[in-house]
Amino acid sequence: MTVPVTEMLCDWACRTTFDDIPPRTVRCAKEQVLSIIAAMFAGSRADFLQGLYRAVKSWGDREEATVVGAGFRSSMRSAGMANAVAAQALEWEDYLKSQHSGASTVPTALAVAEGVGASGKDFLTALVIGNEVSGRTGQAYIHSRLFTNSCPNHQIDAAIVAGKLMGLDRDSMMDAVGISCFPPLTQCFAGWMSGTKGMITGAPVLAGITGASLAAHGMHGFRGIVEHPDGFSNAVFERYDLEEMVRDLGTDWRTDTHSPKVYPCCGWLDALVDSALDLLEEHSLTWKDLERVEVRCPTVTLLLRRPTEELLRLMDRIADEEWLTPVPLFFDAAYPLAVAIMDRELTAAQFSRDRMRDPELRDFLHRFSYTADPMLDWKEMEEGVNAGEVTLLLRDGKRVSRFTEAMKGSYLNPMDVREKLAACTRNILDEARRKEIEQAVDGLEELEDVRELTRLLQG
Repeated sequence: MTVPVTEMLCDWACRTTFDDIPPRTVRCAKEQVLSIIAAMFAGSRADFLQGLYRAVKSWGDREEATVVGAGFRSSMRSAGMANAVAAQALEWEDYLKSQHSGASTVPTALAVAEGVGASGKDFLTALVIGNEVSGRTGQAYIHSRLFTNSCPNHQIDAAIVAGKLMGLDRDSMMDAVGISCFPPLTQCFAGWMSGTKGMITGAPVLAGITGASLAAHGMHGFRGIVEHPDGFSNAVFERYDLEEMVRDLGTDWRTDTHSPKVYPCCGWLDALVDSALDLLEEHSLTWKDLERVEVRCPTVTLLLRRPTEELLRLMDRIADEEWLTPVPLFFDAAYPLAVAIMDRELTAAQFSRDRMRDPELRDFLHRFSYTADPMLDWKEMEEGVNAGEVTLLLRDGKRVSRFTEAMKGSYLNPMDVREKLAACTRNILDEARRKEIEQAVDGLEELEDVRELTRLLQG
């Protein structure tokens, strides 16, 4: 018998209140808000997204919600879409166990909460609900070709977040999901070369807010869209587990596994960057001391490894062709690690066109070798954290190694998310504005109107 997933998720979402959410889960949600605000500000300065902001501003939509970092407001749908694109574009957002969630749930919740004048408690409630839906659907689809960051499941969570804040009842919420999920949105991986990569979350957020608004005004969607044999799941995924989508709702909180990303690159590389930077600091080394860099990593990370000459040609092409973006380099096994070692940090600045042309960087990329460890793939799938080891062979013949069990920022190796806000908003916000944002997020449940936070986000 087919599990009535759409009804069960929507019924639970409608019944859940702020008081049902454990304090630890609320704390994790607030950390996620700060993490995604940081990512949205960073994305707002990406040169390849400026056309997005010009377009949204030119539409002249009703000013309902803040476009973060852009200095103007737009409709809930347009602001939510733009902010979701910005949060995802630099690969600097966050994830729950088995699923990137914040780049869809936070922009949706911020835009709709601001548009309807919701309280901080209502905002946090909708956000947590969205995370729980996103985490479970992402886990349910994980054995398909499209999973984690590429998993197109956000039409479900965005519609439910928006519907919760619009006050939809169960049936209308099911309508919202039915509208949002038809037609199902997937992706062409070739598009990851261009500025469209952020539409992985931007398009579903637009669909979700639109679907909830249409449902609020009486339009109906197919109310069993997620689980029907001719519905959303079967249209996009070759394998899925419907029971996983509703297992332990309200008792096992996926939001508790929130893991803000410390670096703008694929999460499968985070532990390697951690290991390398820790080794440089511990042994007072620079990249010029290194003869070779040996990497032990998950198999998936090794699949991101391009032959060096192919990588160099890719760097040339991105540096020379304006319509391309650095996004493919976020997903290369060598580039982020190499440039992090050379610069002793990994931020958006390390992906500039000038940096790609650096002849010393291009030479350094020849010094890397990789070995796959399948047990690290299992760890990622079971625990939702990335691990890896870096060994530095020094010019004086010595070897130093560091194994990172769980990347920094993960729920098993937490960080102070304020550090991420500082890194992402360097040269964007001053310390006084960052402090205001931090205090507003920390006291979200006390805000009568979430606009007390969003007024600080225009940039």
